[in-house]
Amino acid sequence: MLNIDTSHPLYRPIWVRLLIVGFCAAWAVVEFVNREFFWGTVVGGIAVYAGYVLLVAFKPGPAADEIKTNEEPADKISDKDETA
Repeated sequence: MLNIDTSHPLYRPIWVRLLIVGFCAAWAVVEFVNREFFWGTVVGGIAVYAGYVLLVAFKPGPAADEIKTNEEPADKISDKDETA
């Protein structure tokens, strides 16, 4: 089963999501024009699924700069963590 991880930062820009769906849809059209109905149906199904997940049901997560971590920078680590 297909699974698109929409929390990945790659999918945040709308142009990337449109490019993925558009490429799959164009590929399906090429397959149908070449009378490859099986592959046209497979790729068309992928285009429909990607369109739903990436365009209709897409909910962007927090941006990478908005995520707060509890890690200290390397220059802030105290000397007591080091062993002699």
